[in-house]
Amino acid sequence: MDNEQIKATIEHFKEQGDTIRVRDIAYTLLSKMFSDNKTAYQCLFGSEGYDDYADDEMRSKLEQYLSDAGYIKSVSEDNNTGTITFEENRREMEILLKKTQQSMDDGLLDPKDGLKIMADIRVKLNDKFKVESKQQDRMIVVERKFSFVCPHTRRECYQLDKEFAMKKWNLIENTQNNGE
Repeated sequence: MDNEQIKATIEHFKEQGDTIRVRDIAYTLLSKMFSDNKTAYQCLFGSEGYDDYADDEMRSKLEQYLSDAGYIKSVSEDNNTGTITFEENRREMEILLKKTQQSMDDGLLDPKDGLKIMADIRVKLNDKFKVESKQQDRMIVVERKFSFVCPHTRRECYQLDKEFAMKKWNLIENTQNNGE
């Protein structure tokens, strides 16, 4: 985010009758980079007043505005891998679609080539959405075959214990005392 974008953000909020400072924008950006918001607050403002500042409604408005404008990028938990998240990839592909259309409108790109590029991007977007929405976790449950060896017959046997039965069939402990 450069100085012009910061000034535009401040002007946007000023037009709505709200007052924000460069520090507020810096706090919002830093809070996305650090693992906790309090560290970002202490870097900018010191150690006192965090609770009042963080709970302010203006912070959520500012964060929403910066996110919608694309200034806040999602940071994955594992930053060392350098991976791009699904949302970042989708957003960039949509930007490519708009730029391709703009290039076609400006005459910089041949319509035949532009339509082919746009079709390829749309197919990739569609494939990614389908992959993301249909992804399921599949679990295979393997029952225990034998739980002990019979001391008399020396054969493997399956003996159902109380805890296993309660877990398997979602049984609950009897809390009523029957004549005891």
